Amino acid sequence: MLAVLEAFAVIAVVVAVGAIVGRTGVLGDNARTVLNRVAFHIGVPALLLLNLSQATLTQIFSPTLLVSALAALAAMGLCFLIVTVVRRRDRGDSVIASWTASYVNAGNLGIPLTAYVFGSTTEISALILFQAAVMAPIGIAILNSATTPRPSRARQVLALVTNPIIAASAIGLMLAATGLKIDGPIADPLELLADLAIPTVLLAFGISLTTGIGDAPPTHRLDLAIVVVFKTILMPAAAFAIARWGFGAAPEQQLLVTVLAALPSAQNINTYAAVYRRNESLARDATLISTAASVPIIVAIVGILR
Repeated sequence: MLAVLEAFAVIAVVVAVGAIVGRTGVLGDNARTVLNRVAFHIGVPALLLLNLSQATLTQIFSPTLLVSALAALAAMGLCFLIVTVVRRRDRGDSVIASWTASYVNAGNLGIPLTAYVFGSTTEISALILFQAAVMAPIGIAILNSATTPRPSRARQVLALVTNPIIAASAIGLMLAATGLKIDGPIADPLELLADLAIPTVLLAFGISLTTGIGDAPPTHRLDLAIVVVFKTILMPAAAFAIARWGFGAAPEQQLLVTVLAALPSAQNINTYAAVYRRNESLARDATLISTAASVPIIVAIVGILR
C-alpha cells in the first residue's frame, strides 16, 4: 500500500510546484501554453519514440495488453457515444471526454506504481505503446476532422501523419519491428528531450489549477460525473470481468489489469485539450478528481484481489 501512496506523492509534489509557479506568475502569463506546447511537440514525442524503439513485439502483443486494450477501447467508445448522442456535444469535445474516461496515466504514475507493486514495468510499457499507437491517432483524427473550417480529407490525413505524437509513435514502432536500436550520439539528446515530457505536463497542469484556462467554458457537472465514473469504476470493472470471465486469467493477472485500468486520467490529455482548444475545463477537472479518487480505489483493489 505504501508503494501506491509513494507514486501518487511524487506527482502531487510536482503539480504543487506548478500551482505555486502559476500563483506567483514567475513564468509569465503564457507559461501554461508554452509548457503544453513543449510537451506536445518535443517532450512526449521523444519519450514515445524511445519507449517504442526499445520494446519488442512480444511485449506489445501480450495477453495483458489485449485485456487492457479491450477495456480501454470499450470505455472510450461508449463514453464518446454517450457524450455525443445523449449529451449532444460536438466531436471535438466528445473525444477529449472519451480520452479522459479511458486514457490512463501510464507514464508518470503507472510505471512507478507497477514497479513498486508488481516488480515489473513490462506490462505498463506495452500499455503506453498501445495508447500512443492506437488511442492517440484515433482521437487526433477526430479532433482534426472537427476543426473549423473543416479541412479537406487530404489535409486531415496530412495533419494526422505529421502530428508529432503520431509520427514519433510510427517511427518507434518501425524500429521495434525491425529490431533497430537508438543508441550513442542519437540516443543521448533524445533522452534529454524525453525527460521534458513528464515534468512539463505536470507543471502545466499545476499552473492550470491556479490561473484558469482562459476563455474555456466551465465544466458541466454531469459531463464530469460521466467521465469520472467511467474512468474510476466502469473501466476497472470491465478489465476485471474481461480478464476473469473472458480469458480465465490467473488471479495475479486479474489484479494487474484491474489496477492498470484504475489508474487515473492521463495528464497529457490536458496538453491535447490545450493545443486543440477543446474541453479544457473538463480535462483539467476530470484529471484532478480521478487522480484523487484513484488512490483509495487502487488501494482497495490491491487489498481485495491480492
